[in-house]
Amino acid sequence: MLVALVACQPVATVPKPARGGTAVEALVGQAGVLNPLFEADDSARDVDSVIYQGLTTVNADQNVTGLLATDWLISNDHLTYTFNIRSGVKWADGQPFTRDDVLFTFHVVQDLEYTLPGAVDWRQVGIAAGGPNQVVFTLKAPSAGFPLALRIGIIAKHLFDGMAPAQIVASQFSNIRALGTGPFKVAGINSLAITLDRNPFADPQPYLDHLILRTYPVSDPQMAIRAVLQGAADLVGGLEPQEVLALQGRTDVNVQDVRTFTNAFVAFNPEGTSKTFFGDVKVRLALTQAIDRQRLLADVLAGRGDPDPSPIPIGNWAYSPAAASSHPFDVVAAAKGLDAAGWVLAPGAKVRAKGGQPFKFELVVASPFPNHEIADAVSRQLLEIGIEADVKPVTPADLVQKYLIGRHYQAALVALDIGPDPDLSSVWHSGAPAGALNFAYSRGWGIIDKDLEDGRATVDQPARLAAYLDFQTQIADAAPAIFLYSPHYDYAFSQRVHGVRLNSVIEPGDRFQHVTQWYVNTS
Repeated sequence: MLVALVACQPVATVPKPARGGTAVEALVGQAGVLNPLFEADDSARDVDSVIYQGLTTVNADQNVTGLLATDWLISNDHLTYTFNIRSGVKWADGQPFTRDDVLFTFHVVQDLEYTLPGAVDWRQVGIAAGGPNQVVFTLKAPSAGFPLALRIGIIAKHLFDGMAPAQIVASQFSNIRALGTGPFKVAGINSLAITLDRNPFADPQPYLDHLILRTYPVSDPQMAIRAVLQGAADLVGGLEPQEVLALQGRTDVNVQDVRTFTNAFVAFNPEGTSKTFFGDVKVRLALTQAIDRQRLLADVLAGRGDPDPSPIPIGNWAYSPAAASSHPFDVVAAAKGLDAAGWVLAPGAKVRAKGGQPFKFELVVASPFPNHEIADAVSRQLLEIGIEADVKPVTPADLVQKYLIGRHYQAALVALDIGPDPDLSSVWHSGAPAGALNFAYSRGWGIIDKDLEDGRATVDQPARLAAYLDFQTQIADAAPAIFLYSPHYDYAFSQRVHGVRLNSVIEPGDRFQHVTQWYVNTS
């Protein structure tokens, strides 16, 4: 009898996602040109990520996979990449997508009138039609990370054919009528919001009919947070730790906390006025051991980040735990290292000195949170072992243009998003071109350079990993910087929107990677 009673109980049905409805994201900062070849700000990159698609994308395992390309072949010398272009894809206006669109896109970035960052690099690449529905890229030197560069959004030839780069920028199809092969297209733009409609030809189709990106001023990012708290928006990203803490008691808002590919470090300049301080590797090693990274994160970021004593972020597939732990936080060892190098702390003195020279240097930093606060915390910890770092906050643009380019600094706090590929040649190879954002030392860099070259030249993942593991070991021993931490990215969304998920490690624009699975309606 009991069995019969149980069998008669009603079965609960789980609601299924259904087509329709609107989600609203609070976006900090106005978006400029909505064209992936001419993006000038993070907001535009965010919007473009749901309009346009590249030949490749990065999956949850950090592998580069095909998107508008099905797959690709690599020549034995690793110089030629032949991409097979997906068939059956349509633009949001119904026109067929073909390899001619791919060729057109890359010929725009090779145009002499195209002057955005990366233009010079693209002009070194041969780009031509191959067999049916194939595009062939020919490199001058091997670059294992090249398929990742093909994430750049493809634009439609039939919309921009015959236009010079400046005309493409000014076109309505780079603004009020922007469309691509992605899940959404622009329906309207005003001073308050960008409204996106479902692309009826997208594959897969998003559940949402509309995605509205409501813009809030950079001068008051708290407005975006309040919009979600007050129900005026459903989602907001890039939360600061105090904002996350404010949301934790609420039952109507979820927060996803994920790792990023960002690496924050204090770079030392071993030349010029700071050679006295940073020319000796024993001193640099002592400084790296003097910083308690866990305490740093607790003091400034409420622990929402990872201690990261390595140039490759902890979330990256090539990260080396062994190298990261080779010179651990140890105040006693740091003090002994400084003593041995002749930087001694006289009785009653606060700052170490050597030959009458106090150990006092300038630490330049971009002023926005959390950079200035991190620099101040580093300065406080260094003072505990008798080293004075005078923190100098500047604008982000000035940090790059006036200080980092050309190395006009003694020490600088830097935060770089290196992306999913661990190729750090541009940042740490001593042969980087003049004017590059580069922190390599000019002497004693041979093995580090070779590791970077080996990691770039081979497409075999185990061989790449071996090169980057050794690179991190060599960097740990050379101590060209105090590698500090890798920040987290926090994304808040109301419980009205379902299906929101982020990969475990992302770049901020990647938060929309699974937007086709978001839904507000159920059946």
